[in-house]
Amino acid sequence: MKVALIGYGYWGINLAKTIVANDRLELYSIFDLSLDRLEEARKLYAFKEFRNLKDLLGDENIEAVFIATPPQTHFSVGLQALNAQKHTFIEKPYTTNLSEAYQLLEIADKNNLITMADHVFVYSEPVKYLKKNLSKFGDIIYINARRINLGLFQSAVDVLWDLAVHDLSIIEYLVGLDIKRASAFIKKYGTFPNNAFGDVNLELANGVLVGINVSWLSPVKIREMIIGGTNLTALYDDTKNDKIRLYNAGVILNEEFGKAKLYEKMVQYRYGEEETPKLLNKMSLSNSVDYFVSCIMDKQKPRENHQGIISVIQALELISKIG
Repeated sequence: MKVALIGYGYWGINLAKTIVANDRLELYSIFDLSLDRLEEARKLYAFKEFRNLKDLLGDENIEAVFIATPPQTHFSVGLQALNAQKHTFIEKPYTTNLSEAYQLLEIADKNNLITMADHVFVYSEPVKYLKKNLSKFGDIIYINARRINLGLFQSAVDVLWDLAVHDLSIIEYLVGLDIKRASAFIKKYGTFPNNAFGDVNLELANGVLVGINVSWLSPVKIREMIIGGTNLTALYDDTKNDKIRLYNAGVILNEEFGKAKLYEKMVQYRYGEEETPKLLNKMSLSNSVDYFVSCIMDKQKPRENHQGIISVIQALELISKIG
């Protein structure tokens, strides 16, 4: 399948490598407004060049486009691509507001096209493992996530739309994202116009409590998520080789207890074994791109991706409003 890559910046470079490595795809064209970036691409790949986006989208050889342009352009580029009958794979955030997301999804459905958000961690082996084994956890009580690092300060989006989008997409995939209550503290740094720090607390309709901490200010890079259930708890650390650790530990509440030592009798603690499951060594982006290709070939909508797009952008808009 011949595809085009629109945008050859930081994420576009990763996408180009992934597309070329996929034996079902041919990187037919790369388009970027920067001549310097195109020159860098020419050193690595042979591809057809177009003077403008209209000409590229008019080429009937191209079946799908990968969009890795600045977030504020995702809607415009995605709209042109869908109207040109191209399947679209759009870097996160899918769009920068809910109205635009609905429009793109509606046009894709109307034209029988596949459109997919690059919620890349949803397709990672650790998150796929968690989803498959979630029933073993019992009732999910809480999910705590930290995604902090130094930079990259961005002019197009703030830290929520840059980093929290990942955690929200994972949470939506695992337990849903129907928000009952929300509170948020978000803060700028100095004179920089966009928020650089955020602390988010959510209560979901299913009772799960969610805490998310994101920052562009931390000299230490942390990528952690703890999923706490009544039977099992998992630590998902994306910076480690062993990305999932399972803990058979928790709290047991006794219905009957003595009044003399109320709390000692009522609460007991279970300390069980730790386990590190074996996971496939496959890159998240490779899985994501390959799934997009399968959806096109099988003429099947991405699983839960449409709902995931809407739920995540709804959450980001809500948090941005109240923070």
